[in-house]
Amino acid sequence: MSDTLSPDDVLRMRVHALGLAENGWTGAEQEHRGIGGERTGAVVRRMLALQGQDWRSARWALGIRAPGTTVEDVEASFTERRIVRSWPMRGTVHIVASEDIRWMQLATNHRVLAGAPKRRAFLGITDALLDRLVDTSMLALGAAGSSGLDREELGRAWTDAGLEWQSNWRYHLIWWICQNGLAAFGPIGPAGEPLLVAAEHWIPAHRDVTGDAALRELATRYAAARGPIREKDLAWWTGLTVAEARVGISAAVDSGSLVQVRSRDANGEDVPGAAGKLWVDPALLGTPSRDAPLPEWLLLAAFDEHLLGYSDRAPQLDSAHFSRIVPGRNGMFLPTVVHRGRVVGTWKRQRTKAGGLGIDPFPEAQIDTDALAEANRTWAAFHGVAAGDVALIE
Repeated sequence: MSDTLSPDDVLRMRVHALGLAENGWTGAEQEHRGIGGERTGAVVRRMLALQGQDWRSARWALGIRAPGTTVEDVEASFTERRIVRSWPMRGTVHIVASEDIRWMQLATNHRVLAGAPKRRAFLGITDALLDRLVDTSMLALGAAGSSGLDREELGRAWTDAGLEWQSNWRYHLIWWICQNGLAAFGPIGPAGEPLLVAAEHWIPAHRDVTGDAALRELATRYAAARGPIREKDLAWWTGLTVAEARVGISAAVDSGSLVQVRSRDANGEDVPGAAGKLWVDPALLGTPSRDAPLPEWLLLAAFDEHLLGYSDRAPQLDSAHFSRIVPGRNGMFLPTVVHRGRVVGTWKRQRTKAGGLGIDPFPEAQIDTDALAEANRTWAAFHGVAAGDVALIE
């Protein structure tokens, strides 16, 4: 296909594919999204995976893509076993549809498990002790059943079994049993966060996708929910090598689920060579994703896929402002204020009695606090709290 995309085309398609456009996902996708937990579960399935290490932010990343839902609907998706929180790839926590977690791990584990022995050597965990910790964990999770365990309860199970352990071991052990498909975070506990459960008892069914078919599935579904992408975007997002990403994209092109297009720069000139190659779901090349208006104002969650879904974020964010999104470049992405698809500032809930929203705009950004008040009310309705006022941070 000889289509050529401008930076504005790429931005519009990305916003639409991400489920953030004003008309949302349309057609059959919209009709089958259901209500409550079914609806938020369908958002996760559509997105393939959403960044989930910040639990409260991850809930809003779901809510903004399913207008009219609430925190309770997100929690219902977990309780109903539609979605889980775990490590599907890249050594990073994501929210994933229950049936997708295992095949994704099997496709990407070779990239993340290889470094585990070195980490355990640093922590002082021998292979024999690892086996005992894993066995004890799975026995405790099996006994807990669908009730699950929180981190403190898991630690007590180790102590009760006579194991001497250190507090800095717990994250690694939880990651290890989750990354190997033995456990996942599922039902919501009393503290309002997902509890650890044994995967074989909690997850109703796994899809069987392996080899090149798994790479094709990753490429197809990733691009369908992210818009135009480059090979390095898929490689970064999955944690796979560029060569593996290339295999997946090639298989997706052969199946007709992706097509290759070219990109133009801001001056309208074709971007030469490999840098100008993009792959896109052919359904996104028409309307409304290419012609529909971008949403005027959005309040996106910390770690939202709007930025975290790509290695090349230029269409959404001026690189000069990256340090404002990730202060100190410590990997902690702040919640973002988005105007017509572009990030123009950050926001946070005010820690005052009156509450409300504080906006920290980029230099020279023009912020419409009246328009953001509506977005703030939507956020508040989702969480079931008072909205408060919107004000610029002095």
